[in-house]
Amino acid sequence: MELDINLKNEDKVRMLEDEILELKRKLEVAQAGALKLSRSSDSKRFSELFGVVDSDFNLLSVNDKRNEFVKTQQDVLKGQKCYSVFCGLNQPCKNCSINTNNSKKLVWYFLQQRIVNNDRICKSNIITPANYIEPFELTLKETDLFYEQLFESTGDALLIIDCKGLILRFTRKLCEMLSYSEEEFSKLTIFDIDDPTNSLSFEDRVFQIERDKGAIFETDLISKSGKLIPVESSSSPIRYHSKTVFFVTFRNIEERLNAQKELLESEIRFRTLVENAKDLVMRFDREHRHVFVNSASQQVLGIDPQEFIGKTHQEMGFPDDLCLLWEEEMDKVFESGIADVIDFSIQAKGRDVDFEWQLIPEFNTEHEIPYLLAVARDVSKRTMSEKALEEALKTKDKFFSIIAHDLRNPFGSLRALSEYLQNSEDLTKEEIKEFAEIIHASACQGYDLLENLLEWSRSQRGNIKWKPQEFDLVELINSNIKLIQANIHKKQIHLNFQAEKSHYVFADKYMIDTIIRNLLANAVKFTYMNGNIDIILLEQTKHYCVSIKDDGKGITKENQPKLFDLDNQYSSVGTAMETGTGLGLILCKEFIDTNNGQIWVESEGGKGSCFSFTVPKK
Repeated sequence: MELDINLKNEDKVRMLEDEILELKRKLEVAQAGALKLSRSSDSKRFSELFGVVDSDFNLLSVNDKRNEFVKTQQDVLKGQKCYSVFCGLNQPCKNCSINTNNSKKLVWYFLQQRIVNNDRICKSNIITPANYIEPFELTLKETDLFYEQLFESTGDALLIIDCKGLILRFTRKLCEMLSYSEEEFSKLTIFDIDDPTNSLSFEDRVFQIERDKGAIFETDLISKSGKLIPVESSSSPIRYHSKTVFFVTFRNIEERLNAQKELLESEIRFRTLVENAKDLVMRFDREHRHVFVNSASQQVLGIDPQEFIGKTHQEMGFPDDLCLLWEEEMDKVFESGIADVIDFSIQAKGRDVDFEWQLIPEFNTEHEIPYLLAVARDVSKRTMSEKALEEALKTKDKFFSIIAHDLRNPFGSLRALSEYLQNSEDLTKEEIKEFAEIIHASACQGYDLLENLLEWSRSQRGNIKWKPQEFDLVELINSNIKLIQANIHKKQIHLNFQAEKSHYVFADKYMIDTIIRNLLANAVKFTYMNGNIDIILLEQTKHYCVSIKDDGKGITKENQPKLFDLDNQYSSVGTAMETGTGLGLILCKEFIDTNNGQIWVESEGGKGSCFSFTVPKK
């Protein structure tokens, strides 16, 4: 009986344990049911729930405050299996309490520690359903979470304030911008962070926002350190808890304002440079109209810059041929997109001006060319220098040509005759005299040629300086007559010059002396034996006119234009076969021009010539 009694006691113990476990299970169910019933009435209790899972054990929402033991962000946990996150399993827990049969429902859940059969608490967790919910209820909750994340994740700093300036909501980005903690910022008002000095007052902004249903303006926000941060603010009225509040976005525009400032400074520097440039700077659209002209137009063309704006060259009255040229060149650059340079000449302010015109295409962000930049530079001096260089090269070539050809003739004669005299021992006195005359003539010819070459070379190099003075022209003419008396006597020429009194002129005496000497020498050279030379001096209003007239060979009409032109140098032999280079008359022309006079010739072939020039009195 004793054994039976003991067995009965053990059975009772087992039965008691089973009853305790059953009671514990029922208690768990009762707790879950109580939590389910309190969902709609006890929001605090509901907030203690851990999250939501669907019928496939996927986590749809996680309460960060209740799931602190899970060291993973909520957005990472979403979509993972609940048994993997909370229990570390690869499959659903045995006897999972989630009702998988109700597949259209979602489950609010909480976690509790598992109790094994021996009443000891296990370290793992079980998911206990607190309530089944309809999917649309979760959508509302997820929508709230979505807008909360959207509010925080936007690139701009956000703020919600009421009509009194109290801050209702704000983003962490705004706190970071102004260097406040969230706790510090929650104690501020709009008046603590906004400096309206350079903007509208708060009341004016509220009025404008309510009137226009929104407003955009720039202002300065005050950081914790007191630094002013320029921002662009966009404000809109919204309904919040049955009240009108203002949703405000702040965008930091400090970099943009700095860029605008640098751009403005760069534009000022560019405009200063362009406006003070001596070059003519213009800007054209595709219709060839001026959209910008710098102030150089006043100095270069004598036209105010504003007169050009909106007009074409034709509308400005420029010559048609130039307008056509300019428009054709601009069209080429518009089409090709390649810069080009052209040269043209135009009459401006009473003188001919040579321009170098550079056309530069202006590309926009779409790689289109809406405008051309045109820079016109006055290259008149450069053109003159180029022409002077060209003339100098021609002069050099002519100089060497004269030396190579004309100077060789008299020295060739001297060489041949001197060699003949050296090798001949039986010459008669008459032969020696004849050879001596030839040698003397060749020497004189070479000397005259060298004299003119040296004078002309000095004038070309600018070594002969103009030194005007007052002197007696009659005395200078008489002195030159004495120098050629031997040649006049040799040809038995009758020279006539009569002047009863002195005539004073104001010029370079050396240059006028060279002119008279060359013209008298030519008159003797081209006058026949027993011919006549007349020197005539006439007084005019501001000048004296000197004419040297002979009855010699004369010059045809075709050759007269060549007499004073270096490029068409003209020379002929004299009546006694005298030779020359033609440089004498070219030198006379240059010296006359230097002394503000004129020189010309009147002649016919076979009837003699008359060379005249004028010299200023004063």
